[in-house]
Amino acid sequence: MNANAGDGLPSIERGIIRYLLIPVIRLLMTWNLALFLLKRERRIIEKLLSDLSKEEKQKRIKINRVFAIEEHSSDYSVNMVCEHLYIAGGAVMSVIDTLSKEEEFKRDIKIEAVKPKGEDDDAYENFLLFMNKYEAYIKSHKKNQSKQTKSHPWFINFNNHDWSCFMFMHTFIHRRQIEEIIRVQKESNE
Repeated sequence: MNANAGDGLPSIERGIIRYLLIPVIRLLMTWNLALFLLKRERRIIEKLLSDLSKEEKQKRIKINRVFAIEEHSSDYSVNMVCEHLYIAGGAVMSVIDTLSKEEEFKRDIKIEAVKPKGEDDDAYENFLLFMNKYEAYIKSHKKNQSKQTKSHPWFINFNNHDWSCFMFMHTFIHRRQIEEIIRVQKESNE
């Protein structure tokens, strides 16, 4: 299968996320809980990557596609996942900031625009720097729910709070991808 960036998820997965997970998260998640869980994901990623060499972080590994990750993204290195996390995270932070001001976010959000190039040897360190910036931003953020929304390319319109919850879910999903990359890499080395 020759998958392209932005092709999306299988319709059943997209439906589960759109009609089950998003409503449950909207009901249960607060700004502070989303940040707490995001910080937990960061710590897990830090622990996972603590023993990896530079070469292991850079090596592209083909994995079976995991839930909520499109096929195109199943041939990444750990560095590429980290690069994607900080690129997408920066875009989400910009959306949150704009919506929080009750302004329209005018740019189109495209999945292809947040894909990694795979050229950042310091992607993990840049991911950690971004996480510090994002955590500080959310801690100081007024915890309102904007009336202004911006749609996710695959799902529905999100307000600023929804996008902060998305940051946790997105990081959780890609942490699972990192775990799978590491697992497959270790198996291939045995």
